[in-house]
Amino acid sequence: MAQQSTSTDQVIDANGRPYNRLLLVLTLLVGTFSTFIMQTILTTAFPTLMKHFNITADTVQWLTTGFMLVMGIMIPITA
Repeated sequence: MAQQSTSTDQVIDANGRPYNRLLLVLTLLVGTFSTFIMQTILTTAFPTLMKHFNITADTVQWLTTGFMLVMGIMIPITA
């Protein structure tokens, strides 16, 4: 839980260490934005992947599923 310190007006974490709230929010926004960009890049690359590797749409859908599973595991771990 974040609490306000009355003597210095800095935001502190549960361990009593100060942190920069703006930097935290910007980091989360950049991470979220990059995840959406990566998903968009992957989606637009499907026809190229299908042609280059000579695979079907069903196989490419597994690529999306694997990407979402990895992101679903990595986001909570890194948070």
